[in-house]
Amino acid sequence: MQPNDPSPPVDANGRRKDFRLASDELSPLIAECLTASGTFRERVRNVSSKGAFLITTRSLRIGEEIALTIPLAGSKATIKATGEVVRGDDTGYGIEFSVIFRR
Repeated sequence: MQPNDPSPPVDANGRRKDFRLASDELSPLIAECLTASGTFRERVRNVSSKGAFLITTRSLRIGEEIALTIPLAGSKATIKATGEVVRGDDTGYGIEFSVIFRR
């Protein structure tokens, strides 16, 4: 991987190195989101130590800063982080965390 390469690190088999927690229909993860244009709630497809993927039809810009609060279903734990939009497709946007807040 080259410096500043936005692709996630992978192992020798091409699999991602970071554990991802996936959301499902029975226990969806819902993020409270804050951007310069306002606050909103969106479903999270998955979340890892590096970032999250938001399922949304909302229009976000690549490079846009965003703050997220994601309560983890079935747990008292909550992820609070800031990051930026690094990719998008017709289902939503990938967010790369820059700061994860700890309590």
